[in-house]
Amino acid sequence: MPRSSSSRRSNKWQRERRELSTGFATRRRVDDASDGQWIVQEVSGNGSGKTYTCPGCNQTLTASVPHTVAWREEAGYGISIGPGARRHWHTSCFRSRRR
Repeated sequence: MPRSSSSRRSNKWQRERRELSTGFATRRRVDDASDGQWIVQEVSGNGSGKTYTCPGCNQTLTASVPHTVAWREEAGYGISIGPGARRHWHTSCFRSRRR
């Protein structure tokens, strides 16, 4: 039996951007470095099955591995980019990035 279109989940790209849950806020910190101010959050592994590409080493990073999520407080030219630009890093790659 075909599903009705009303029972389908909306496309995540069409949904409004949501704020990170409040549980994460307690583990969030600001990292001031020579490459700017970063909002940093340590993430424990989960079973979502997602994979990311670490911007530090360009290797695959699975969501099941504890890692760091970070984004710059402000982009160049003063344009705030916030959580929409968050990236998933291996924790060691984030710590050893150029400062």
